[in-house]
Amino acid sequence: MVARTDQVRLYVVPDCPICAHARDWLKEHNVAYLERDVANDFGALRAMYELTRQRFVPVLEARGQALVRPSDAELAEFLL
Repeated sequence: MVARTDQVRLYVVPDCPICAHARDWLKEHNVAYLERDVANDFGALRAMYELTRQRFVPVLEARGQALVRPSDAELAEFLL
């Protein structure tokens, strides 16, 4: 499991139910993460876009790789 907060980033927008699900999954599996709000932080939006070349959320970044709108199974395979 990825342990350091700076190693996992979760890009979200407020009130996004898919983002809330990803956040809950990370908490349930004790994965430390840094949340970045792309709706209110242009730097976060730019970082997410440079990483994925798209604007869908949530995006999970770890070890230089990213998942866009990951399923629970994809999250487990990627992080656990």
